Amino acid sequence: MKYTNLRNRRLLLIVFLLLVGLMVLVRWSYRRISGKVGSEAFKQYILDPIPKSVTNIKVDQPKNFQGYRYIFRFNINRSDLDLIIHSEPFVRIWDVEDVNGSIYWRWDHPDGRHGSSIICYDHTKEPSWFRPKNKWSAHEAYAFERVGNLQNVETNIKQSDGPTNIKVLLYNENEYEAYFIITYYED
Repeated sequence: MKYTNLRNRRLLLIVFLLLVGLMVLVRWSYRRISGKVGSEAFKQYILDPIPKSVTNIKVDQPKNFQGYRYIFRFNINRSDLDLIIHSEPFVRIWDVEDVNGSIYWRWDHPDGRHGSSIICYDHTKEPSWFRPKNKWSAHEAYAFERVGNLQNVETNIKQSDGPTNIKVLLYNENEYEAYFIITYYED
């Protein structure tokens, strides 16, 4: 009997340690994408083919239990940025702010009444290269949001069921640096 209890305790300890190890592995397995995989993610989620001026692609995939979220940083010249802007029905956005890991903006000109937001980092630490708040003195910003069959500012005015797809593009022309944040989830 004592041997069976000791054996059960060891088995429970091994199962517990395996579960803890699995949790740690899942937490770190899909973050910090770079190199060839970063280029493939760029092609899949931003634009294919990659514009010629794009360099220094960095990608992160923070946790998103309802769908997916990717955060890109890359260098690009202004003329190639237009290729991205015209690849979707992006609109210029205003009053862009980074607040506690989320980006907030207004669809209308400054001081407009309709706005939206996208979560970048909620419960995970952002990588050292994610620092757009230090760059926003000379930026342009664009967004595309689709909820069901509604698009952009309509998503603030009407209700719709269906998947949510949000893309935000931030650009600092002085440094030729862009951030592209994309999230997709279903309610």
